[in-house]
Formats: sequence, C-alpha cells, structure tokens
Amino acid sequence: MEPSRMRKIQRTTQSSDDNDRSQREHIPLDLIVEIFSRLPSKSIVRFRSVSKLWSSTTTTPYFTSSVVTRSLSSRPCVLLNFRKDDKLFCFASPVHQKKTCPRVENFQFTIPNNGKLQRYESVHGLIYLETSTNVMFIRNPIMKTFYTLPKLDSNEGRPLTGFLGYDPINGKYKVLCILKERNKIGILTLGAQESWRILTKGFLSHYKVTGCAKCIDGVIYYEGSFGDGLRQELAIMSFDLRSEKFSLIKHPKKNSIATFWSCYEGRLALVSSIASGVELWILEDAENHKQWISKQFPSHREFIKGRWKLKGVTHTGEFIYTSYRSYLLTVSERILYHWFRILYVDPKRNSMRVVMYGGIAVDDIRRLDEVGSDLMKGLTVIPSHIEI
Repeated sequence: MEPSRMRKIQRTTQSSDDNDRSQREHIPLDLIVEIFSRLPSKSIVRFRSVSKLWSSTTTTPYFTSSVVTRSLSSRPCVLLNFRKDDKLFCFASPVHQKKTCPRVENFQFTIPNNGKLQRYESVHGLIYLETSTNVMFIRNPIMKTFYTLPKLDSNEGRPLTGFLGYDPINGKYKVLCILKERNKIGILTLGAQESWRILTKGFLSHYKVTGCAKCIDGVIYYEGSFGDGLRQELAIMSFDLRSEKFSLIKHPKKNSIATFWSCYEGRLALVSSIASGVELWILEDAENHKQWISKQFPSHREFIKGRWKLKGVTHTGEFIYTSYRSYLLTVSERILYHWFRILYVDPKRNSMRVVMYGGIAVDDIRRLDEVGSDLMKGLTVIPSHIEI
C-alpha cells in the first residue's frame, strides 16, 4: 500500500478514536444511556454502528437493564407464543391497546439439531429458552440476538433444567441450573465473563423439578420434590439471587396441575380457573415463607366461560383470556391475516375489554394451520414483556 494512503488511513483511524474519546469526555455515560433508553429497539440496533463507544455502551448489562426497566414501566407488551415441534413463534403488542391491533412485532426461533423446545420464560425483558437436549439460550429483544449459554463440564454435572432470574438491586441476570446429581446446582452470571459455579451445600436434595417457576423481586421460585434422603415432599423452593441462599416454602396446593404461576401485586401467585371464576393462592409473607392467602374473583356477568381460556395476569391485575377460536380475514382478496382475540378482565373494576390481534400469519404458521395443527392449544401468553 502507498505510504500516503497508509498515512491517510492512520489519520482516519486516529480521528475516529479521538471522536470516541471526545464523546466519552463530554457526554456522561448515564446521559447516553438515558437518551438511548428512550429509543425503540430498532433504532438502538442501527445506532450501534455509529462508533465503538456507542456499540460498547449498548451491549453492557447495565444498559440492557436500564432500557428494559423503562420499557416495562412505560410501554409494556403482551407476548403471544406459539410452539410447534422445533419452532417457536413470538408476537408482541402493547398491553394498553385499542380494540384492534392490525400489526404486531414478531420473531421466530428454530431449535438447532432438530431438537424440541422443552421450556421458555421471560424475565425482565430477556427470554430464556431450553431444549430437550438441555441446550440453553437467551434471546435479547433489544439487540435482536440469541446467545447460547456455555455448556457445563461433564465432571461438574448433567443439566436437568434451568431458570433465569434478575436481581434488581445489583442489576444482574443469573441462570440457575438444576443438575441431575441431586447434591449439585450450577449458577451462571450473565455478562460477567465467568464460567459456571457449582454449589454443593445449603439446599435439600432435588428429587424432581416440575418446570413451574417465577422470578419476582430478585427471588426465583420453583416447584419440585425436595428432601434429605429419608423423606421428600412436593414444595416450592426459593433462591435469593443476591445472597444465593435457598429456602423451602410449603405448597398451598397438592400440585400445580391446571395452574400457572404469576406475579400478582408484586407477590407470587398460583392462579387457576374455577367454575365460579378465578382462584389465586398468594404468598403473603414472602420473607418468612409462612403464610398463603386465597382469593376468589367471580366471573364478569357478561363473561362466557366456554369461549375463553385463562392464560395470564397483567402487572395491573387484569386477567388475560384467549379465545378457543381463531379468525381468518381476507384483506383486498390478497393478504391473509390470522386474528386472535385477547380478553382482559379487571376483577376489581368489574370491567372487560377485547383486543383483536392481527397481521401475524407468517408463512410457517399458515402452513401449520393448513395441516391441521391446533395452534390455540400451543399458545402461551407472557403479560409483562418489552418490544421485540
């Protein structure tokens, strides 16, 4: 390369680095994060290419946590998930929506190596996915990326299932991995560039883990059979993400069949549909893990139970129902839209509202519908999520 051209490239590189340093010196990091956190995720992804500083800033755990916190408080979304074999289809739209929502943001995920999706959950904006072969992924909706968690060393243990948690005090995400070896549990802190840490004491042996779990205010709650070798019982285990201590909680029911776990008014709630309406078992004294209270809400007078299925609870306490039926609409005789009805019931105000979600019939879902797949059976709802 010509010397003059080399000097030009060096000057350009130097100028770029000087610009980055200048931005860092004159614009406080907190202010950059504050500005970026007000932008939609599509803009954040595009602005990553502006400079090294902007790219590094938008990929830090602190930035992700800040954007998620703002999004959940100002523009929470409901996430509709359809699962079929090795594919997961996700669609998101604002919770506070008018009667119709013609378009929604979406993405789809294919499990590698023809695996099957075993379980998934959303925790403070990130989506945790786990396959039948115990491969664990994290979906970051802000960066539009998937991240494969590192595998455990064979000497450390064999994964059984995992749970994602978020510590709001320290702003950290952690993954708790229950191992098939009953006296071992793995912990991984996201973004810390560390490997799995293995705990071998401080908890009862895990004989069975059902997959029911919920992270609330820095604590992961999960269901299983626990014991000391002589006796085991179905209970709920809590794991404090800050202190990394386990506590056993008495189960308020015999099991969680036909029950889903939710956050109700900031507390763990086991929610189920009953003949007269909705029943909640709420963990009243979470700190001492002693007291559960039961609440029952009767159905709205205009509610027709046979047409709807209870799927979730919003952060404001509304019950979320999905219709057993889907609707096909032809627009201009060319575009096929698949519409789904979501019913929100406010038990305290005794009010209802219906939202029609449309424009989500991507080709793969349409093909599944054409071969007779029961799409509504595989539908799950995550009520408190961010834009995807």
